[in-house]
Amino acid sequence: MKPEQENQFKDELSQLREEKAKRRQKREWEIKIMGKCILEKQFQYEGIVEDSCQDLKILKNINDQIFPLLDELTFKKYFKIFRVNLENDCPFGIGEYICTSKKCVICTCNQSEIPSNWLSPQSWPINNPKDDFAFWDSERFLQPSEWIWHVEDVENDKGVYVDLKLNPEAFTGYQGQHIWDVIYRENCYQGSMVEMCKEKRALNKLISGLHTSISTQLSEFYVDLKTNRTYPNYSLYFQRVGNHPERIKNLFFLYSVLFRAIILATPGIQSFDINSLSFEDDLRSKQLLNQILSLSNSQCSRPFDEQQFFKQITFEQKKDYQRYIHNISRIMDCVECQKCKVFGKMQTYGLGTALKILFSESPSEFSGRLKRNELVALINTFGKVSSSVNSIDLMYERRAKYHFNLIFTIGIIGGVLILFMIIMRILYKEMDQKIQKMFLGMPSEDNRSNVGSKKKRD
Repeated sequence: MKPEQENQFKDELSQLREEKAKRRQKREWEIKIMGKCILEKQFQYEGIVEDSCQDLKILKNINDQIFPLLDELTFKKYFKIFRVNLENDCPFGIGEYICTSKKCVICTCNQSEIPSNWLSPQSWPINNPKDDFAFWDSERFLQPSEWIWHVEDVENDKGVYVDLKLNPEAFTGYQGQHIWDVIYRENCYQGSMVEMCKEKRALNKLISGLHTSISTQLSEFYVDLKTNRTYPNYSLYFQRVGNHPERIKNLFFLYSVLFRAIILATPGIQSFDINSLSFEDDLRSKQLLNQILSLSNSQCSRPFDEQQFFKQITFEQKKDYQRYIHNISRIMDCVECQKCKVFGKMQTYGLGTALKILFSESPSEFSGRLKRNELVALINTFGKVSSSVNSIDLMYERRAKYHFNLIFTIGIIGGVLILFMIIMRILYKEMDQKIQKMFLGMPSEDNRSNVGSKKKRD
């Protein structure tokens, strides 16, 4: 890194720290105003992430620094355009669940919007890659040294380019629980998590973490289909995620795996040709990418120890991982909501790319051979998971503020009612006294009867 770039990086890092300090002061002020009794039910960042090797609090603090950079990077042209095949037929009899909302539809990019250098065929070290993962059944004679991790290729005319920011991931009204039911039933190891070996348990936790991240994003960007208004829906979040601490921990496990893959791939990613034919945009993309990689390597070089974790993994288990990830991508072809399908396949692709790096014998050398679509999927998946981690505290604070506002409103209404009753009581008392004074000088009934009888005698 050049001295001027290093100085710029330090300036931006100090700016991020100042903003973080301001947010901390604001939060402390809110706690004093709202009272600890309202905010005491926060997620507790305590202990090591199970099956990982990093503390929850450390990962959270690192994400506070990385998330703003990742968020900006994913808005750059090179990283926001993803190629995906939306024409694959559903290979499973999952059922008909039609998405009727207009929010389900995506807008694809015109060919004129795609840089010409992306459209030219690129060389790839794998000759004739196969899309159908059933080929493992007929090629079990492969030696471990010959094994190649393969996620999914979109090297055909069916693939379309999608701008992920013009088609943001958000709640569309589509109910996809049947999709997740199939994923958990067909692509997870069955049985007790406690009794599983950690290699099998890891795959289940990765899928759970991916599900948690997607649910968090749909809650963060909830769209009211009647008013078309987008807002964070903390009630939906706690229903699907917040009331299940184990799901949040699985989210952190996924975060640590993606984080480690990016750290291992740093040399290859830095040598990648970031070129969208937009000089200023590409320059800023490279700066942001270098800042993220520098922070990653300096703050936490080993959030996940793949050598210790996968040292017992068998060749068959590696192929199981690959088969399961591929099957999840194929199951995503059964999603009737186009937008949900794009982001489901993209994040499955990103997770597969991370595992591809972790399983390779030389990640730094191998990562230099990643395709553009693989790098885009990896960065965007990490960005989505980072955003989900960032949303945890925000969701708790939103719920606390709602409760505070509710209590405050009830207090004001109660105070107004009490004040009204006091005023009415005072007015009634004053009116009663005035009425009593009015009748004080008037003769009583006895006096009037005595006066009348006296007149009769006279």
